[in-house]
Amino acid sequence: RRLAELGEGFQWGHPFWLAPGSRIGRYVYIGGGFHAMGTVSIGDLTMLSRDCRIVGADHLFDEVGTPTRLAFAPGRRATAIGADVWIGMRATIREGVRIGDGAVVGAGSVVVRDVAPYDIVAGTPARVIRRRFDDDALQRHLAAVAP
Repeated sequence: RRLAELGEGFQWGHPFWLAPGSRIGRYVYIGGGFHAMGTVSIGDLTMLSRDCRIVGADHLFDEVGTPTRLAFAPGRRATAIGADVWIGMRATIREGVRIGDGAVVGAGSVVVRDVAPYDIVAGTPARVIRRRFDDDALQRHLAAVAP
């Protein structure tokens, strides 16, 4: 039950659950109550607020002759959360989703689709509210934070 990678400066609230094989970047913060059954990759300098969940779409509902309760999707899908991401309190993310670098997910949102880099999303289901930066500001931001 080991992580594949754990970056320096990692901070966490208690309790939290990460699947074995998950990767955590440098200076990541994961709030208490976080729970992910499948593997997760989290980029550097990302914040996950309290009580966030990554949930599987693990029951099939269109299998003829099989009750939904007994129709399981095969396997788990890895979830990828980029660097410099902020995920608000009690957000729920569908397993297998990719959240791009610099994105922001509003508190209480339900993310069922990939989120593009530097998009701000919110709602149920989460929809793009706006971009975090305009093109000029994004270029200045990227130049300022480049390693």
